Amino acid sequence: MEIYLFISIYVLLIIGLSYFYARNASEEDYLISGRDRNTWNILASKFAGAVGVSTFITYTSYAYKFGSWGVIPLILGAIFGYSIFAFWASPKIKQFSLGQQFYTQGDLVRFITNNTNTSLLTNGVTILIQFFWILLSLVGGAKTIAYFDLLSYEIALIFTAVIILCYILLSGFKAVIITDIFQTIIILILLGIIVFNVLSADNTIQVNQLLAVQPLETVKASDIIGLMLYGGLSVFGLADRYQLCYAAKDVNAVKKGMSLALIPIILIVFLLMLVGLSALAQNNSLDYDNAFIYAMQNLLSPSLQPVLLLLFFAGLMSSADTNIFAVSSHATLSLNPTDKVKMVRLMTVLVVLIATFIAFFWRSIVDITIVGAAMRITISIPMIYIISRGNNTGRFIASTLGGVTALIIGIILFGSSPKIVLLVLLGSFLGLIYKSKNDELFWN
Repeated sequence: MEIYLFISIYVLLIIGLSYFYARNASEEDYLISGRDRNTWNILASKFAGAVGVSTFITYTSYAYKFGSWGVIPLILGAIFGYSIFAFWASPKIKQFSLGQQFYTQGDLVRFITNNTNTSLLTNGVTILIQFFWILLSLVGGAKTIAYFDLLSYEIALIFTAVIILCYILLSGFKAVIITDIFQTIIILILLGIIVFNVLSADNTIQVNQLLAVQPLETVKASDIIGLMLYGGLSVFGLADRYQLCYAAKDVNAVKKGMSLALIPIILIVFLLMLVGLSALAQNNSLDYDNAFIYAMQNLLSPSLQPVLLLLFFAGLMSSADTNIFAVSSHATLSLNPTDKVKMVRLMTVLVVLIATFIAFFWRSIVDITIVGAAMRITISIPMIYIISRGNNTGRFIASTLGGVTALIIGIILFGSSPKIVLLVLLGSFLGLIYKSKNDELFWN
């Protein structure tokens, strides 16, 4: 009963915050949070968007299945990629957006290439990418709640989807950022308490021993390279990062916010790796999707279970809301409707319904993650080309389609394996060889 009380209070707080900020909100507030977010708003939103319930489950699953070398390449790649995005890409993106009405990732591409087709292609790929991460958040959260016998998987799925839908309908992107600030604080505090408790459960195992635990599967060199490249390049394929750049009040705010967010993100990923390895050291016969849940159930003090469930709701909503709004806004604003807010709200309802329906049937967290991760890379190289002020329409389109084609081939040949990232990169780079007539640089 205590758990239900905690969750009810948390849900009411989130919806209450959204309602408070929805009063007297303008169209710009709903669509892009007023374009006046400061450093700490950007930091909190980037962190909350990157560290959700899917992160808790995915990184512990990687560590459980592949050992420390299933996560360390991701950490190293993320440090490099996030740093490049924060210090090089985000100031450029914000600078391009000044004086413009950018809402979607495709708006930046259209501005650079002066071509509407490139914008539609970008937003189309982006919608597919972010949709995979909606699925991951919903499936991960519902599986966890069901595992603890609080609700059935199906009821948990519907419950969480409805709560997220409520506050996005109220305040849009402003609600996403404002609630992210609150949820970031909750995630950092609660996960810190939980991880400390789990690692303290068995004082006979030291950190260096955990790092040396034999994995279930040996990671191949191609997988390590794929994981590192994913960690370094995936940030360039995330639509919500571009929306955060547009929402920042100035270049300085976006650069500081994006860079400072890297510190807690890396810390959280490292701690989750230790949790996954702790579960592996205790029991090597689990379904790796359940590694985090096993650790929580068997290594966490029962008195902290309400804290755990609250953490999961915070993580679930902090990442799912970001992705849901990204998909609904990109799908709607690509069509440039007259009443933007109304149409985004209608699209949000449709997106949540479709994602919830699919999540009833596709429940493999690691498979969804690997395919979704490779999809991010399909647009990463083309976006780096755009941010570098390259405006050749043919190169951008060929690079994007090359990545998508390689992804399909990779899934057919290798299934959901990290090595498919290498094929996606090859396809993207081969596409850059193509050159159409407008081969000038934007702003020489």
